[in-house]
Amino acid sequence: MAMRRLRHLLAYAVAVCLTSTGCGVATSDVPLDQPGREPVTITVWSAYNGRELGVFDDVIDDFEREHPWITVKSVGSQDNDRMVAALRGGPAPDVQWAPQSDLAGVYCPSGGWRDLAHYIERDGIDAKTFVPAAWGASTADDTRCALPVLGDMYGLYYNKKLLAEAGLDGPPRTMSELDSYARKLTVRSGKKIERAGYAPLTLFYANRPSYEGQLWGAEWFDKDGKSTVASDPDWKRLLQWRKKLIDWYGYDNLRAFTAGAGAQYSTSNAFQTGQLAMMLDGEFRTAFVQDEAPDLDYGTAPFPAPDDRPDSYGAGAWTVHLAGITNRSTHPEAAWQLVKWLATDTGAQTALAKGLHNVPTTQAAVKSPELAAIPHFKPFLDMAANAHSKVPPNTPAGVSYQDTMASFLQEWEAGAVSDAQQGLSEQAAKIDEFIDQITIGKEK
Repeated sequence: MAMRRLRHLLAYAVAVCLTSTGCGVATSDVPLDQPGREPVTITVWSAYNGRELGVFDDVIDDFEREHPWITVKSVGSQDNDRMVAALRGGPAPDVQWAPQSDLAGVYCPSGGWRDLAHYIERDGIDAKTFVPAAWGASTADDTRCALPVLGDMYGLYYNKKLLAEAGLDGPPRTMSELDSYARKLTVRSGKKIERAGYAPLTLFYANRPSYEGQLWGAEWFDKDGKSTVASDPDWKRLLQWRKKLIDWYGYDNLRAFTAGAGAQYSTSNAFQTGQLAMMLDGEFRTAFVQDEAPDLDYGTAPFPAPDDRPDSYGAGAWTVHLAGITNRSTHPEAAWQLVKWLATDTGAQTALAKGLHNVPTTQAAVKSPELAAIPHFKPFLDMAANAHSKVPPNTPAGVSYQDTMASFLQEWEAGAVSDAQQGLSEQAAKIDEFIDQITIGKEK
């Protein structure tokens, strides 16, 4: 609940930036390749900590070696609320590295992050450098305020040993096969679920409408920005598919199983312990399994496709990481050099992807043999290159539209909502209301 409220307030917090006297302190942009450039120090904030921050900092060291006049101070453990607070007052970094592309709709139109159009044109940055979905995620309301710098790609994890024991040859490729596999792989003791083939409850591990909507091909908005969750039939099909499987398990039985399963980011994760035969998760899970369950016999694959669109098999669900220059940066040109390098340098992209087990966002790095050699990682690289892989839309209301949909899905799964179409219509109205309440960027 607290996180949901935080997300709802995110757009407002950035809007405050526009009326704060702390915004807009910036020097003129002088290209640093000109003679007489002076050494500068810039600060970059990220959410990384521990081992991941070490990987990030090692790559930053490479940047400093290539740009000896720029010193970079890297600060980790910065979550969204701290980043937004920095845009409206107090100490602020020059560069922010945000793990959610969904929030570009907040950062770009508000002016919290600088418009990069003139930098991109001046330096000849070609959109074809990037995977198309990742490039598209870095703009909102006709403002490109960021470049894509890695991402997470969500696909299917499956236990090879358990599938073989059940006589199943390879991972499921369609949603009906996923349902069939889930039933065959489930083990019960009376009503108790000892092992779940697949656990479709919303917000259990990575089960989120932001990812699942992509995998079903469901659209969130039309060309006019109005919610389509009630008019796009794929949403209703998603609801009906998961409710059918949940009812087979028994909602209370499945709830008891998920409540007793180990935390998502812990050594007792149910997939890693063999209590969950299949699950939706991101490429980063490969690093967790390598460290915490090295003997697990598992595979990775694209998530099953809707039965009526088998040609879309091979796709995954994106969430893209973005790097932007804050409006309060006092060294925007040096900040741009860092953002550009992190986003476009093949060596930097490959090193970050290899160390963090994240998917790169440039065409060249996605094809890296070095990354393809990482066990279980190549399927995610292939998903990133697949034209059917999509990114959740960004809006000036942040991810409020995703939160309200998740709450509705939970009510639907519990049986508290009996009419799927009526419920979806109510959600569409709520989503439109969220968007209409935001004024960021409308003055354009």
